[in-house]
Amino acid sequence: MTARIGRIATRLGGIALALSLIACSSAPSRTPASIVQSIETKAADGSFDSAWEAARTYETFNDPRAVTWYERAAAVIPWSFHNPQAEEALGRIWTHGELLHGTGPNIRQGTALRASPRKAERWYRAAAGHGNPMAMLMLAKFHRERGDAASALRWDLRATIYHHMPSESSRLPQAIAAQPDGTVHPLVAEIQRRAQRGDADAQVDLGAMYELGMGLPRDGVEALRWYRLAADQGNVYGQYFSGLLLGRGRAGVTRDLDAAAGWFAKASAQKFYLAGETYWRERIKAPFWTFD
Repeated sequence: MTARIGRIATRLGGIALALSLIACSSAPSRTPASIVQSIETKAADGSFDSAWEAARTYETFNDPRAVTWYERAAAVIPWSFHNPQAEEALGRIWTHGELLHGTGPNIRQGTALRASPRKAERWYRAAAGHGNPMAMLMLAKFHRERGDAASALRWDLRATIYHHMPSESSRLPQAIAAQPDGTVHPLVAEIQRRAQRGDADAQVDLGAMYELGMGLPRDGVEALRWYRLAADQGNVYGQYFSGLLLGRGRAGVTRDLDAAAGWFAKASAQKFYLAGETYWRERIKAPFWTFD
């Protein structure tokens, strides 16, 4: 009886394998072989543009090999402002496991990868740490969707400093407004505690609130003090925001381009591409609308 059951199981297994092979043979392929050969031959030159093109082509065909090529693009040397583009793309992909693909009959539809929030956050943070403005916004959205208000606030504040204004989804400044009894918002109080204990990221958060006048009274001098405390610990946003505040000369801070350039140089040395001279000179120009 046992032997008979074993034979039946073997036959069923064979039928299942045959059906799976039939299904695979009839399903649309991923990227056509001729295109694979073309893009990978071109990408052998090791340049960012070639790796980026390979990644985008694979993504068009909903092919998971896009991830490998975005990773190669992110690691290309010499490093440039392009690398964070690939890092931000990887954050986007791993958030939902989805590729931006076409809808043609020869393109396999559906989710190509299993989502990985851990990988998504890591790549978004890498991109934001290298100055990618979109990554700042996407990190805020990423944490907000997962109920992490403190982390969402951090990236909302940083994006607001860079863009001169908050996004609608951040709900700033109402999101951290003082309580009805006049006490500061609990999130603000926690940031103050952590900043006073020497947490560099919290010091940047606190500086941003003082500079913006959100959650705390506006005080550019106090903002700069907290930015510098973070910057002295090597925090790239502390360095960059010190440069921006000195370069813009707002919220009661006297404009000092020489001092600003010094802080931008420190941030640039950490591959924060927005701290390059071409970029920072553009960002310190007076916008159409400011907090002043």
